[in-house]
Amino acid sequence: MKTSKCTLIIVISILLGVLIAGAAFARSHQDIWLKNEQGDRISSLENSADPYSPRKTCGGCHNYNLITSGYHFQQGFDQMSDRYDAKRPWLLSPGMFGKWLPTAAAARLARKNNADPRQIDLTTYDWIGSGKYDARHKVATAACGWCHPGGGPLEYGRDAQGKADKTRNLIAGEKLNKAALDGDYSAAGTPDKKSHFRESGVVEADCLLCHRSNYRFHERNEQLNRRNYRWAATAGAGLGKVTGAVFTYHRPGAGPGEAGFKDGSWNFSKRPVTSYDWSNQGLFLTDGRMKGGLIKKMVEANNCLQCHGEGDAKNTGGLHGPAYDAHVRSGLICTDCHGLIGNSAQERLRHQIAKGNSPLNTVRDDLDHVGMKTCTGCHHGDQYKPGRGGMPKKAKNPQSLHSRKFSKATFHTYLVTCSGCHVVAQPARGMVVLDMSTGRETGYTADNLGGVRWFPDYEGLAKEPWKPWMIRRATGKDREERYAPIVPKILQWFGEKQANGGIRPIPLRYVEQAAKSVPDLTALQVKLPGGVTEKRLTAVKDKDIIKMIAGLSALGFRQVVFVADRIYTVNKDGLVGEPLMGPPVIYGVEHGVTSLNKKQTYGVRGRPDGCGDCHTDTSAFFNKMGIRNIRGFLKDDYPTLKEPNAVPQYMDWGLKGVPAFE
Repeated sequence: MKTSKCTLIIVISILLGVLIAGAAFARSHQDIWLKNEQGDRISSLENSADPYSPRKTCGGCHNYNLITSGYHFQQGFDQMSDRYDAKRPWLLSPGMFGKWLPTAAAARLARKNNADPRQIDLTTYDWIGSGKYDARHKVATAACGWCHPGGGPLEYGRDAQGKADKTRNLIAGEKLNKAALDGDYSAAGTPDKKSHFRESGVVEADCLLCHRSNYRFHERNEQLNRRNYRWAATAGAGLGKVTGAVFTYHRPGAGPGEAGFKDGSWNFSKRPVTSYDWSNQGLFLTDGRMKGGLIKKMVEANNCLQCHGEGDAKNTGGLHGPAYDAHVRSGLICTDCHGLIGNSAQERLRHQIAKGNSPLNTVRDDLDHVGMKTCTGCHHGDQYKPGRGGMPKKAKNPQSLHSRKFSKATFHTYLVTCSGCHVVAQPARGMVVLDMSTGRETGYTADNLGGVRWFPDYEGLAKEPWKPWMIRRATGKDREERYAPIVPKILQWFGEKQANGGIRPIPLRYVEQAAKSVPDLTALQVKLPGGVTEKRLTAVKDKDIIKMIAGLSALGFRQVVFVADRIYTVNKDGLVGEPLMGPPVIYGVEHGVTSLNKKQTYGVRGRPDGCGDCHTDTSAFFNKMGIRNIRGFLKDDYPTLKEPNAVPQYMDWGLKGVPAFE
């Protein structure tokens, strides 16, 4: 009898094991044949030197066109036109492809139709891959295409009106192009000043950029730098090595401002070669199929942070790690809040990812808050439901704790966003000032107004966490105005004033050229990481600005103005300024919830002691200094913030002092 029971238990165990294994196998992606651009199979015996094509490989089973309709792939391409903004015709779309957002990238995309080379900053060919790493793999200058997953405008061109033309890809469109100043098919650095998509290829939507663990983001972008566009997905997935390049820098280690920084040689005759790692059993089966287990349905946080991590550190001072974010430490990942939008699998296949409301990023504003998890939705409502292993079982409701700690003061939860109290200890250095007055992107950090050598310096740890600035802004679905944490961006730059009053930014390469003709520009002594100092040139004195305007006018630009705290022009009386209108450039601080036990959250001690975290004459909430006059600050006060060039932020709210608490 005992033997029968044991046998039965063993049989049941085996069956359960088979069922579990079967279920696990069913959830795993099938093994697949890689295919090249022609749709031909790639193996060790055939087409082995070709890079794989995501369109032909993944698109053989998945609806590639539907997936790439998502805004991450389009970035405004599906709405763009040379007539998108009649008042500001240099703005071509609501997304990063066509918009000018210098805090993300100082260069801007050229219109499809241009009458003068001075109108062109970046063509599509250069937008994709004009970046550079130094010899230590640090970012010397970033390319816009680095943080674009491919597809959309990296695969297709524009028609005569500057609208998306999906009837032919960029290679086919290039064959038909005859215009010398075409916004897609001209180029700044090539010998003939034309694009070479035939040699470089296009950047198809790279599915593995999100769906492959340990994706090699740097290697993917290095291929873009080399203008090996069609090879980027293969290198990024780690499937093999690519030898040869369409473009090679002469001085790979040279940084911005150094001799030969952008110089290099072009190769349009010898095609780069892919050498797949066929012997790697972790990648390929013996017959040459790629292992389906490499493809993950769930997108890991590290995949998102390849693009969003450094950008968030630069623009908000946020770091997405367990030491800096209570949600990360509790086991949550990006997609737990930012899931795919849609009630059906077909709707979710569009890859529209839930998002909040950004004051700057305007692509697909119609999707703001759609399907997005919110603080109140999870902690007060019923939005939170664990959907995978590793997630917390529940989201605690803080209402009783707030009522106990802030008796008679719970109205604060209606005046201040959740992040206004709980996301107030930024660990990275971030950026608050961007000076483009001499043709360089000279940034100053939000923690101590120090300088940076490289883009990654912004994500270096601050000496101690710092409080963001605050602003009254309309947030959430109800659009009620509340105090919310932000990091402002204080800018100065040169542009051309148009007849309608709009100001078209002048490409930085021309500003840098003009700056080289001014021998005595103001130089600031700037402290860099490591404690060393370096001189940074800037146009802030009257003589600087007057000479820079003269230099840019000599290069052929008309109605040149300097945009800083005011809009400056030159007339017979010298330098004159008029008020600068328009909304401030701000980045909302949404991520990085600090743990209560770190005692960094506003009001953590409760009433009355916690009230002093804000309602005192030294508190950051009301008294943090904000720059009103960037020109005056850099000219007279740098690196000290003081009145009148900087003022406590409560003055911007119309207050005469810090409100007392009762």
